[in-house]
Amino acid sequence: MLYKILRLFLFRFSPELIHNIIFTFLPWFKFLFPLLRPFYKFNEYTNSFTVNGLRFRNRLGIAAGLDKDGQLIEFWDTAGFSHIEVGTVTPLAQPGNPKPRLFRLVKDKGIINRMGFNNKGAEKLRKKILKAKKRTRNDFVIGVNIGKNKETPLEKAHEDYMKCLEVLYDAGDYFAINISSPNTPGLRELQGDKYIRDLLFEIVMKKNEIVKTKSLPDKNIFLKIAPDLTDEELKSVYDAALSYGINGIIATNTTITRKNLRTKIEQEGGLSGKPLKEMSDTILKKLNELNRGNSDFVLIGAGGVFNSGGYKDKMALGAELVQVYTGLIYEGFGIAKKILK
Repeated sequence: MLYKILRLFLFRFSPELIHNIIFTFLPWFKFLFPLLRPFYKFNEYTNSFTVNGLRFRNRLGIAAGLDKDGQLIEFWDTAGFSHIEVGTVTPLAQPGNPKPRLFRLVKDKGIINRMGFNNKGAEKLRKKILKAKKRTRNDFVIGVNIGKNKETPLEKAHEDYMKCLEVLYDAGDYFAINISSPNTPGLRELQGDKYIRDLLFEIVMKKNEIVKTKSLPDKNIFLKIAPDLTDEELKSVYDAALSYGINGIIATNTTITRKNLRTKIEQEGGLSGKPLKEMSDTILKKLNELNRGNSDFVLIGAGGVFNSGGYKDKMALGAELVQVYTGLIYEGFGIAKKILK
């Protein structure tokens, strides 16, 4: 209730301005985060899940895109989530697309973004993660969502993903390959047959090289896909991921469609929130049908989760883990407690 009142004030300002204010000033009070834990207290160690040796204390986390540069990692631990997926990060820092590039669709409980992988680069994110791990609980999982720089041609995209993996491997607990954002020109072409198998091969080979040469543990790599894939494209992506030892798929990223919106808006970018839920649920269901009997390949549900009902829907459709983003914007920082309590 308190957040709903606060939201009336926050939503009077541009979404990126509010985001920047929160992510700039809240980190100044990191020393207070442990004291906030009682406000978010619930039985967060329930229904835990382990994949390839990595344990999640519960099945709810934060999707990539919210905390691109790992500024509030310690807070997400305090708020009861099992994991945060930071990023999308690219090898080199980049400013992203021109502003304005973030839009609320309040009537639809949605967001359109065309941020364009704005981030401070892999090296700075690595330092943030390692520093944050000194303050978070040992069982809080930090995933890293990796992408390519805007100026890198698709033919050399694998080099950017490999570079991110090399720089961040010792810091991240798992990695997610983002080839599905609609806001970097051509990126979604990497989901097609022309690129995906070579891309996954190079990434997995790089991981194996790092594990061998640096004596580091094997870590999970997930693939984040678009909700706009046809059935044929979806099967092709699934088969490629399975063939090259990817540990699972995150379904889904944002959509470029604009179906049945109440809000009148003409803005390019990826649509998330409630309008995405049906599409992402459909993709998740189809993936689960393809994945029947394969308990080693993990499905992660993302898209349109605002409450326990949406969370349960994802689980019923085959998700082992669930992620929120837009739901947190509309429901507040206590969403983990509301969903899992």
